[in-house]
Amino acid sequence: MMCLAQCPSPCHFYGMAMYFTTSTVINWIHLFRRKDFLQIIIEALQFLITTKRIELHAYVAMPNHLHLIFSPLAPQQLRTIFRDFHKFTAQQILKILRNEKSSLLAQLRSNKTDRKYSVWQSGHMAKEIESASFFEQKLEYIHNNPLQEHWQLSATPEDYLYSSAKDYLLGETGILPIVKINI
Repeated sequence: MMCLAQCPSPCHFYGMAMYFTTSTVINWIHLFRRKDFLQIIIEALQFLITTKRIELHAYVAMPNHLHLIFSPLAPQQLRTIFRDFHKFTAQQILKILRNEKSSLLAQLRSNKTDRKYSVWQSGHMAKEIESASFFEQKLEYIHNNPLQEHWQLSATPEDYLYSSAKDYLLGETGILPIVKINI
């Protein structure tokens, strides 16, 4: 565990930056209501962790987007991590949809010249964590996202399986290993 209160601004751990990121499914389609697609996301994040490309600090997978707080591990770069993550997860999801001859493919049709379909919106939001208060704000947002009235995915943050809330609020290990930040 690391203590955020000791973090200089901008916030670097072991000489690395920490980021709050959002990746959104194209057209805000609720792809991740399907457990098999959620499993692809979880396994891809697990791969990034076990191959020492990132340290994951917090996460939530929502029906149509994903929020993460993580640190890229040297020599990894933020853009490379996201390129590879988005490419791999999109390929796996599209493979399943093609095999099923799913009508969802029409909603994922891309106007880009280098691909027929897109799973992720172009680009992703990434903001460097520069203070303890910003970290706390984003952590609370991540963990409370499933409780929002328009989602109602769980009664409490720690009840939502696809989140790090259980790690922070109960001290238990969730479905992904995280490097918890003490605040």
